[in-house]
Amino acid sequence: MAPIPAVEDPSANKRKRDVHDYNKRKRAKRDREASNNAPVDGQPPQETTTSQTNGTIVSTTNPDSTATAIVKQKKEKRWRKPKEPKEPEPEEPKQPDEPKEAEQPNEQEEPKVLEEPKIPKGSKKSNGKKHRVSLTKEGQPSWKVSKPMGGRMLNIDPIFTEDEKHLILAYNTSIQVFSADDSLLIRKIPLVQLAPDTKAEQVVSICLSPSSPNHVWVASSAGHLWLIDWTNGNGSETAFKLKCHLLMSMTVERMQFGKAFRDVPFASIQKGGGWLLVACDLRESTLRGYKVITQIALPILNLRSAQDGYALVASSEDNVLFGTLSTRAVNSISNLNYEFFTLDCGDEIMCLDVRASGRVHLNQKSQAETGDEPVLDVVVGCARGPVLLYNDLLPQMRWLHSSKGHRSSLQPRKYHWHRKAVHAVKWSRDGHYILSGGSESTLVIWQLDTQKMGFLPHLSASVENIVVSKRGSAYVLHLDDNSAMVLSTAEMKPTTYISGIQTLVFPQPFSKDDVVRRIGEPAPTQLLKTPAIVSPVDSSRIHLCVGNGQQISHSGSGPSTPMIQTLDLTTLQGISKQALTRTNPTDVNTTAKGYAVTEPRITGMAYSADGKWLATTDEWQPPTRDVDSLGGSPAERREVYLKFWAVSPDNQNLELATRINAPHYTGLSEPVYNVAADPHSHRFATIGEDGVVRLWVPTIRQRDGVLVKGKFGRQLHSWACSQAIFLLENEEPVEQGAITLQAIQRGSGAVSFSEDGSILVCAITTAYSSVVHVIDAESGKIRSSVDGLIHGDVRDIRVISSSLVILSDRLVVYDLVSDELLYGVQLRTKEDPILTQMAVDYQTLSFAVAVSQSELDSSGVRSELAVFSPNRSEPQMVHRFPHPITAVVSSPGSSGYIVLDSTAQLWSISEGMDTTSFAFAQPLVDLNLDQPITEETREAQPLALLTGEDDEPASGDEMDVDIPDAGTDDDNAYAAVVPPQKLAELFDTAPAFAMPPIEDMFYQVTKLFLSSSAVPAS
Repeated sequence: MAPIPAVEDPSANKRKRDVHDYNKRKRAKRDREASNNAPVDGQPPQETTTSQTNGTIVSTTNPDSTATAIVKQKKEKRWRKPKEPKEPEPEEPKQPDEPKEAEQPNEQEEPKVLEEPKIPKGSKKSNGKKHRVSLTKEGQPSWKVSKPMGGRMLNIDPIFTEDEKHLILAYNTSIQVFSADDSLLIRKIPLVQLAPDTKAEQVVSICLSPSSPNHVWVASSAGHLWLIDWTNGNGSETAFKLKCHLLMSMTVERMQFGKAFRDVPFASIQKGGGWLLVACDLRESTLRGYKVITQIALPILNLRSAQDGYALVASSEDNVLFGTLSTRAVNSISNLNYEFFTLDCGDEIMCLDVRASGRVHLNQKSQAETGDEPVLDVVVGCARGPVLLYNDLLPQMRWLHSSKGHRSSLQPRKYHWHRKAVHAVKWSRDGHYILSGGSESTLVIWQLDTQKMGFLPHLSASVENIVVSKRGSAYVLHLDDNSAMVLSTAEMKPTTYISGIQTLVFPQPFSKDDVVRRIGEPAPTQLLKTPAIVSPVDSSRIHLCVGNGQQISHSGSGPSTPMIQTLDLTTLQGISKQALTRTNPTDVNTTAKGYAVTEPRITGMAYSADGKWLATTDEWQPPTRDVDSLGGSPAERREVYLKFWAVSPDNQNLELATRINAPHYTGLSEPVYNVAADPHSHRFATIGEDGVVRLWVPTIRQRDGVLVKGKFGRQLHSWACSQAIFLLENEEPVEQGAITLQAIQRGSGAVSFSEDGSILVCAITTAYSSVVHVIDAESGKIRSSVDGLIHGDVRDIRVISSSLVILSDRLVVYDLVSDELLYGVQLRTKEDPILTQMAVDYQTLSFAVAVSQSELDSSGVRSELAVFSPNRSEPQMVHRFPHPITAVVSSPGSSGYIVLDSTAQLWSISEGMDTTSFAFAQPLVDLNLDQPITEETREAQPLALLTGEDDEPASGDEMDVDIPDAGTDDDNAYAAVVPPQKLAELFDTAPAFAMPPIEDMFYQVTKLFLSSSAVPAS
C-alpha cells in the first residue's frame, strides 16, 4: 500500500528556516566560547566557570592523551527564570584507578572500554518522578549482575542414560542434566576449572562410566579430567590434570586387571610436537600416570572403543587408525599393548563409529582362522559426502599386512547421498541400519540388507551429533540451532525437545563443511547487533531474532536472521520459532551453481504499549556476483519491508496484518534505520535513509464500504502512513558524480517517542551534517533542532523525563527544557571496530550502555556495560563481560536489564536484588520441592523482598474488612479470603525474570492464607 504524504505547511517551513538560522548563530557563538576555554597542553584554562559550566565530554579510554572537553556556557534567555548563584565546589584530587577483582578477573592490566568520568558540576536533579532506588554507602544505587545462563550446546555426543529418563548435555563451562519426560533442566553442574571468561579451554568429550551408570567422565581441551556423579554433582570440584598441550578426544572402557575391574580413560593428546594415544591410570581418586599406546605426527581425532577396550578406532586426516589388544590378560595399565593398522580412505574423515558383535562360525575352517575374536564393523563419514562401510575389518587388515595379501587392497561399501560433509554417523544396535546426518537438515537411515534409504527431512537445522540409546528404542539428535531432541525409533516422532538460545554466535563456529574448499567465497565474520525485545504483556518472554542454525545463517553474502524465537526466561527453553521473512526449504538452499542462498535479515522490532501489535523491518540484497553481469550495484536491487503483526491474545502467535514494500522509497529501496512505538497509542514511527520520518497508524479494513472481519468475527486492520516529516529539506543537493560516494558513505539515524508520546525525537547523519530534531508528535512540526551532539554514526536516541540521551561514538545527555548539555562520555577514540547499544529503564530512570570494542592488532573483543543516570555523569555500575554483548533490553513495567552475549548466554542486571534468586537460573533440583521444610526453617530464613510487609501502612486501594476474634468457634469458620492487594504486593515485588524461587513464593502465599490477616469468607 502506498504511503500517504503529508500536506506541506508554509508556516512550518518558515519556522524550520528560522530554527536553522538560529542554530547557525548559536554554533558560531559556542565555537568562539569553546576556543577561549579550551585546555592547552592538558592544562585547564586560565578562567574557569562554576555555575556556568553545564557539562564536559571526557575521553576515558586513553588517559595519557589530552582530555577532550566540550564546555558549553549558559545563555540567558528572556523567558527563562534566573537562577540563584551557587558556591563553587572544591575540586577533589584525582585518584589513580584501581581495578576491581569482581569486575575484571584475570584482566586487571587491560584498559577499560568505559571508565567512570568525572561528575559534572551543577548537575541537575531528576524530575521528581517516584521510582524505587536502593543506595549503597556512597549514595549510589547498587546494581548486581547474575551468573550467566544458557549458552551453546557443544558439538559433542550427548549422553542418554540407561533408563532413558535423563539427557546429559555439555556446555561451555558446565554439564546440564535434563529430564526426558518434560524436557526441563534438572541439574546444572558447573566445572570450577572452566571459568566463564576462559576462552582457551572448553569441554571436548563426555562419556558415561561403564562401571557406574550414575557417573560421567568429562575431559577438557587443556587436559583436565573429571569423574562426576550426575545425580548430585559430586566430583565437579576435583579434576585430574594430564600433562599435555592439548587434548582432542576421549573414550572410556571398563577393563579387567587381575581380578579387579575399573574404568580406563583413553585420550588423544598433543605433547612435544607429536600426538599420543594414551591410557590413563586412575586409582583411588589419583592419577598415577598414563601408558602411551601409539604415537604419530598428525592429530588424532574421533577416538572410539569397543568390546571392553579390545578395539580402539580413531581418525587422522584421511587415515583410519585401527588397534586391537594383543592379550586380554593384563595386570596393570603398563602391560597394555595394542597392534595398530592404518587404513587410507582417500578423503578427509569427519566422523566414524565402530560396532562389535559375536562371531558366528559356519564351519571349522573359519573357526580355525579367526577363533573367537569379535566381528568389528567400522563406518566412516567423509568430508565430500560419502559414507564408507568396512565389514569385519580385523581379518582383512591382517590379510593385507601378510605376505600373501600385500598386493591386494581393501574396498569398502560406499553410500553417497550427502552433498557436503557427513557431520555424524552411527550404527544401530542390531547392526542392520546406519544413521547419518549433515548440513541438509535431514536424518538419513541406510538399510544395509535392502540397500534402501529412509529419510527424516525438514529438521530445524543441520545434524551435528547422533546417539543411539542402549536399548535401541530412541535416537538422540543434536542440531546446529542449539537444540536437541529424542526420537522414538518406532514412530520417528520427538518425545523430548530441548531448545536453547538460538542467536548467532561470534566468532563463527567451526563447520565440517569448511574442511573442503567449495564454490563461493566465505562470508566474513561480523559482530552485529541482535534485535531483541521483551513482551509487554508477559515479561517472562523475550523475543530474539535467529536464523536456521549457525552454518546456514553465516553462509551466503552475510549473516541472515529471518526468524523470531520466543524464549521463556523462567526455564530458558524456546517456546516457539516463527518465520518473519521468506525462508528457503531445507533441501533446496543452494543455487544451480552451488552458491548458498542468502536469506533476509531482521533489522528492527518494536511492540505496541499494550502488546497487541508488533512492527518489524527486514532487509535483503543480492550478492555482488549475481549482479555483475546485469550492471549496477546490489543496493539498486535491495529489498526492504516493513511488516505489522497482530499478536494473538491466546498463544502470542503472530499474524501478518500489513506488509509495506519499500517504506522509504526514493527510486531505490532505502534502508530503515530504526522503528519506534508510541507508548500510549497504536502508532509506530520509522526513519530511513531518505531523511524522512514516517508515522504509521492502523485503519479498519473495508471492502466496498463493508467492514471486513476475520476468524471468530474479529475486526481486521490495515496499516498506512499517516504523516511524513521531511528532515533534509535544507540538505545540499547531491551531484550526479557524487552518487557513488554517497552510496559508500551510508548514513545513520534513530527515532524514539517520549514517555507520554507527545514528543518525537530523531537523530540523523549524512555525508554533510548530523542533526537532532525535536518534533511535535501530533502536528508533525519540528519544534527545535540541535547540532553538535552526534559524533560518528547514530546508534540510538532516547528520552528520559526531560533529558535526551544520544548514543553515537560519544554518549551525550542533553536537557531539553533548559537547552543545556549535561555531560558526555567518549566511547571511541581510535579506528577500531566498535559495537554500542543502549537500553532505558523507566522504573529507575536509568539507562545502560554496552560497548564491545575490538583492537585491529588483536583477535580479542573487550566488552563492558555501564549503567548511568541522566543527572550524573558518574556511572552507577561498570561491569566487564568476557564475551561481546549483542543485545541489551529492559522489561516494560519492571526494573533491570537483560544482556545477551555472543556465546548465547543471558545475564540479568538488577538493582538491589539478590542475583541467586532469579527464577530462570534455578534448576529443578535447586528448588528442593521434594524436601519437607519446617516452620522453624521458614521463620529463620525470611525473604528479604517481603520482610516488613505487615509493618507497612495500608494503601488507599485496600478494602476495609472485619477480622474475627481469635476465639471464634471453629464450627462457624469459613474458607479464608486474601485481599487481592496482598497477592499483588507479593507478586509485584520484582519482574518475572527476577522473582524469588517458586518454593519460597509457594510458602509465602500459603502463609497469607494461614495468617491472622486472612479474611473469612462470608
